[in-house]
Amino acid sequence: MIRKLENTDRQKIYDILVETNNFTDGEINVAMELVDIYIGDKEQKDYEIFVDAEDEVIKGYVCVGPRPLTAGTYDLYWIAVNPSVQSKGIGSGLISYIENYLIQKKVRLILIETSGKLSYEKERKFYEKNKYDKLVEIKDFYDIGDSLVIYGKYL
Repeated sequence: MIRKLENTDRQKIYDILVETNNFTDGEINVAMELVDIYIGDKEQKDYEIFVDAEDEVIKGYVCVGPRPLTAGTYDLYWIAVNPSVQSKGIGSGLISYIENYLIQKKVRLILIETSGKLSYEKERKFYEKNKYDKLVEIKDFYDIGDSLVIYGKYL
């Protein structure tokens, strides 16, 4: 069942981010900052977070928000799946849910920024499998040898 993030999900999201063993401490801190903004300020409009939950188990989560200074463009900021259920369609299910949700909001374009590091190859293949096009790669963006890769999909 996909639903909006609740306060009680915070620690479970943190655990997923750590257990995937792919995010740096800095990346986890940024992800949790967005979770805290979403939980702490019900009036904010920058982030929307959804979880795929079954009973007390969070199988995955996704965070999206409108791209500043655009009309109809959203960023997919974070998507992570509990390692115990990876490769079972949870991530693709979250993507499909978000796309349908954003179509209802008249969103026309979703952008995803990711790393060009070899350790992110699985994530890039996941975006491509879900029909996101690689739009641009900026070499040495995050660091020497670590490109910014931007994927996009028109809805």
